[in-house]
Amino acid sequence: MIFKNSQQDIIIEEPKETKVVGLKISGGADSAIVGYMLGKYISEERPDIKVIPVTTIHGQKPFQEIYSARVIKFLKKEFGDIFGKHYVNVCKDGPDYVPAQDKIWQDAFFIEGMTRNYSGVTANPPKEVMETFRDQGPSDNRNGKNFPTLVRQSFRHLVNIDKKGVAELYETLGVMDTLFPITRSCEAYEKWPTYNIDKHCGECWWCEERRWGFGRLGDE
Repeated sequence: MIFKNSQQDIIIEEPKETKVVGLKISGGADSAIVGYMLGKYISEERPDIKVIPVTTIHGQKPFQEIYSARVIKFLKKEFGDIFGKHYVNVCKDGPDYVPAQDKIWQDAFFIEGMTRNYSGVTANPPKEVMETFRDQGPSDNRNGKNFPTLVRQSFRHLVNIDKKGVAELYETLGVMDTLFPITRSCEAYEKWPTYNIDKHCGECWWCEERRWGFGRLGDE
């Protein structure tokens, strides 16, 4: 199945032998739209495939479990019973995230027999755009590169698409007013648990990126 996009078309096509795939889902806009495209492909072309959602939560970001569950509920309503067990674990802090994520993936792969997994890694905005953000945020180089979509059986269909391209997918697929508002991109967690997790702070790097791409935060 082809999903047209002005930045890079997305092709989802699984071999006949594939029966179970994983979906890394955080509750953010990127993994949510990947889940939507995957769900559409499975419901229309491969109803024999089961999706296993996997979420690793930062200890100070409980909203990741809340929002990932909301997204999964939405996708179930749209595409039916295509999901298996939702695997969730919690890491203590930033450095613990990768080991914690690796462990839950290994557990899920072993138990469920997954052969592929999908994630929502995107390209950064152009450098000149990021320089206008108040919060300079991540210092990675996901910008203006032609990264491979498939790495070690992990599909990163958005890796060469920035937030404006992600917003385009929401519009093209007709879920801008339904799926987008139930996602969360905000990473401002320093004031937890006193701040409102149903609202974006509007000031962190991820909020600025989201506003740049979509023109709004979605919880106004």
